[in-house]
Amino acid sequence: MVLQSNNNNPDQLVVHLFRHEAGKMTATLTKHFGFGNVQIAEDIVQETMITALQHWQRGTPDNPTAWLYRVAKNKALDLVRRTKHFSTMQGEITYLTEQDFESEQIGALEDIFEKKAIEDSTLQMLFACCHPALSEEMQIALALKTLCGLSVQEIANAFLTGKDTVEKRLYRAKERIRASNIAIEFPPDNELVGRTDAVLRMLYLLFNEGYNSSHPDTLIRRDICDEAQRLCCLLTENPLTDIPSANALLALMCFQSSRFDARLRESGELVLLSKQTIALWNTEKIAEGTRFLAASARGNEISRYHLEAGIAAQYALAPSFEAIDWREIDKLYSVLLILAPSPIAALNRVIVRSYLLGAELALNELSTLETELGKIYLFHATHGELLKRRGEKASAREAFQKARGLTQSVVEQGYLEQQIQELCC
Repeated sequence: MVLQSNNNNPDQLVVHLFRHEAGKMTATLTKHFGFGNVQIAEDIVQETMITALQHWQRGTPDNPTAWLYRVAKNKALDLVRRTKHFSTMQGEITYLTEQDFESEQIGALEDIFEKKAIEDSTLQMLFACCHPALSEEMQIALALKTLCGLSVQEIANAFLTGKDTVEKRLYRAKERIRASNIAIEFPPDNELVGRTDAVLRMLYLLFNEGYNSSHPDTLIRRDICDEAQRLCCLLTENPLTDIPSANALLALMCFQSSRFDARLRESGELVLLSKQTIALWNTEKIAEGTRFLAASARGNEISRYHLEAGIAAQYALAPSFEAIDWREIDKLYSVLLILAPSPIAALNRVIVRSYLLGAELALNELSTLETELGKIYLFHATHGELLKRRGEKASAREAFQKARGLTQSVVEQGYLEQQIQELCC
């Protein structure tokens, strides 16, 4: 292994690689050790990163990723040799222990960390994390920890819960894994569709948490969105899981993430869609979204992801806010509310209809949602915006004040305070 001196901060490089490679390494090692031994895989990856921090202070390797894979593999094999715990392990590990592991070749990864093996292990790990024996909270926490490389504290911060709560959730998940003997593998054919739906649902929730984070100080968690897209992309690249709904979800993620740079000003202030600078939208992401949306049209299947991606496409592909086809979006929302009814979707349709039919009719529709949504800030923020458009300043100010008291997001509070101040003039 040749180390080279450079100006990169080794600590930052290790953190970057941990974020992007830890999940792949953990999934691949866990595939071999068994899901019940996921903690062992996580420990090996952690030790590998610590080793990198120690060795890279005098220079980073030519291929840092390959270096990490090699060290992780060697640590795993050392563990196998030292303990009888794995004496009954599958033949694949036994075979690996019989090879010559002292070669200094780093030009290519060895079998355990080949690209195809990593992708298959990651995808199978994703299905294991979404096993029906695990609760939705367990699934998300486990995926964030094992596949996305987030720390327990980061998971706690993302979901506004305590570190102890997340640790207990992960502990219970691992206990359930052992008790249920969950394996890291693709589900049998008769379970594949249902399990894929569970995976898509988890990735959808994961992306939404990154897109509109529940953390008070961070509105957008791009790292979580990126991981959700990476994992969803693996689904579309595998023949077993390359189904229309997976492509539709990935299209939705691409369209939504294309506007990241326009959603916040450099000062951190929230920018609504109507005020966003279209030149800041990521045209490559929009093109990707268009491609995946086209791929989702295979067959006769239609899912909520198709409809939401179609709605997002209308926004992303419009040359200006004024050119948005509100009538088409209204149609899509109407179908969505039949296929997957939710009060938030109904609220979004109210906003769409306010541009299509006017604020008066939209206010009448909004009033029907107060019982379900009266305790969330979005309802009152929408109410305030519609009242503002009607010129009812005092009532609009009151609605924005209610909304401000119902959100913990500093960014959203700042936007609402700005609206309140403007209505005081």
